Amino acid sequence: MKKLSLIALALIALVFTSCGGLIGNEDAEIDKSQIYGRWMTTDGQYFEVYYSDGTGKSWDLRDDVTEDEAQKFTWEFDEESDDKFFQYQEMEIGGIVPQYCNILELTSTTFKYNNDAFRATYHLVRAE
Repeated sequence: MKKLSLIALALIALVFTSCGGLIGNEDAEIDKSQIYGRWMTTDGQYFEVYYSDGTGKSWDLRDDVTEDEAQKFTWEFDEESDDKFFQYQEMEIGGIVPQYCNILELTSTTFKYNNDAFRATYHLVRAE
C-alpha cells in the first residue's frame, strides 16, 4: 500500500511539472503588442495583417488571392485570458464568422496559434 501511494504521488508530481501543470504556466506571458504587423507562412504563400485599431486582413496566394482581394476581419484579445483572441471574418456574401483562437507562441518574429473553429494551427513568421 505504501508503494502504491508513492507511485501515485510521483504521477501527480509528473502531471504538475509537464505542460505547465494543471494550474497553468505563469512563465508564459505574452507581449500582446507583438501581434501588430504583417505575418506570413514560411513558404510565403499565406498572409495575415493585424492593425492596432482591431482590423486586419488575410489572403492566400495558393488560392490565387492577392492582397488587394484580401478577406477583411476584425479582432480583439480575450479580456479574460492573456493567450486567446477572437477573429471575426467578414464574409463576401454578408455576415461575420467568429473564430476563437489560442496563442501558442508570439514573439517579434514568430506567431503561432490554433483556431478552434477550423481546428487548424497557423505558424507564421514576421513578413517585412
